[in-house]
Amino acid sequence: MFKRFSIGLFFLFLMNEGIAQNKINLFSEINYNSIPAVNLNEYKSVQDRDNRIQNPNIALGVGISGGGSRAQFFSMGVLLGLEDVKEDNANRNFLNEIDYFSTVSGGCYSAGYYLTILKNKLQYDNCSFNEFYFSKADAFKSDVNKSATLFSLLNNSRNEKGEKVSMAQRLDLEVLQYDSTNPENQNKFKTQMLLSDFFIPKDSKLNPQLPIMVANGTAYNNGERFPFMPHIIRALKINSSLAPNKASLPLDGNQINNGYDFPLTYAITASSAFPGVLPKTKFGIKNQDKILCVIDGGASDNMGYETLIELLHNDSKVKDKNKKALFIDCLGQGKKAPFINDEKIRLLSLLETASLYTVQTRYMTFEKDVENILDRYKIPTSNYQIIGFTTLRDQLLKLKKDQAYEDLVTQLKNTDDEAASWLKLHDDFKANLIEKFGVERFKKDKIGEPLLSSLDKETFKDFGASELLMLYEYASHVETKLKITPEEKEMLLLSGRFAAYLKTDELKALLTENKGL
Repeated sequence: MFKRFSIGLFFLFLMNEGIAQNKINLFSEINYNSIPAVNLNEYKSVQDRDNRIQNPNIALGVGISGGGSRAQFFSMGVLLGLEDVKEDNANRNFLNEIDYFSTVSGGCYSAGYYLTILKNKLQYDNCSFNEFYFSKADAFKSDVNKSATLFSLLNNSRNEKGEKVSMAQRLDLEVLQYDSTNPENQNKFKTQMLLSDFFIPKDSKLNPQLPIMVANGTAYNNGERFPFMPHIIRALKINSSLAPNKASLPLDGNQINNGYDFPLTYAITASSAFPGVLPKTKFGIKNQDKILCVIDGGASDNMGYETLIELLHNDSKVKDKNKKALFIDCLGQGKKAPFINDEKIRLLSLLETASLYTVQTRYMTFEKDVENILDRYKIPTSNYQIIGFTTLRDQLLKLKKDQAYEDLVTQLKNTDDEAASWLKLHDDFKANLIEKFGVERFKKDKIGEPLLSSLDKETFKDFGASELLMLYEYASHVETKLKITPEEKEMLLLSGRFAAYLKTDELKALLTENKGL
């Protein structure tokens, strides 16, 4: 998480931490004992899931990038939008067809939340994810109640000592809906999400119920990609959690030895652990006086694309021609300054822009990198799509620019960077949509207020250039951070839904089996 700092600065912090924390005996063997490869040989096929309509002849994977709460709620909006994408003449929708999730940092939060709800509620309540999210989200909130900023980097020692409530416990409680301090909490689910919810051993009497989810971290001391899968955890002999602080619940060594009973919250915590902002995760190694530190997955692959394509490649039940991928790219500008602002750049903005350079250069070659790996595994390069803020921008370029658009451009140029100014932009935007489409086109929250993010998708075709410009400008410039405002959350959710809507035809094509050789 927190990709607004350059990777160069990132590893400078790592070097400094290594000097400051020389008392920690890092798991140095990992330097020459490589992390095991992604492999599905010991697990039952996800194509054999029960109790659902699903095409076992297509392997469909979704990769979700990092980007803090911006990534969490933009990708959550995309997931909601995917449920509205249905195959022609069939009852299947894109969301239910997903077989694999490969996630990084903030992207883990949305996938983890969705799969938690799918496991505990949707299969039994017979309602859609959209119906659940917009009717029960007040009861099952997904907001991380924690603030972290650039300046917390200057106080890393305090972060490393941790808080009364660890980040792993916080994620369990606030995203995965499990109260580790009180499993009988009536407002939470009764069971903790474990890797065994996604990975079923071949000799098990159980059958798969959920898509496979892999959270991706990075080995702290050598930058190697770390996909959290049972066979990888077992091979590295991880048998306890020491992190992020003493408040973390210890893991039973006998359970962790097989990797299946590894709590998902530790994988997500590791994937989003940017040193200095969120503590490193530290895992004990069986029979060794050493630890393995895992940090933010964005340091090795911020899109999770390598793990996702490897999962698809390892799906032995589906032909290569029918292996499909969707990548949800949540890279925004990372700062709340209008993209169209033509004022002279200030020093702080210059530093922010420069710090994004390394991360953004990786995105410049992303599509080529994906196609190279697909070629290597004999998967057609036409079998993937990308949804991101650029999806909104590309559509905006096609629309006719009217006077309302020109007026909004002028307003944005004259808007300062104060929170009150962005709040007013949100409130005006919401009021305009209510006036244009009617309040009945929105679902209501628990106090009867219309939820901006719930706007009826049937209205999307009537969005003009001004509406789309505001949606793009506001959502794509939410800072990369953990705790965001309710207004930012609503704009991100709506922008994700709208982006999925714009890609409807391309997504339907991914649901179609490729015939012939």
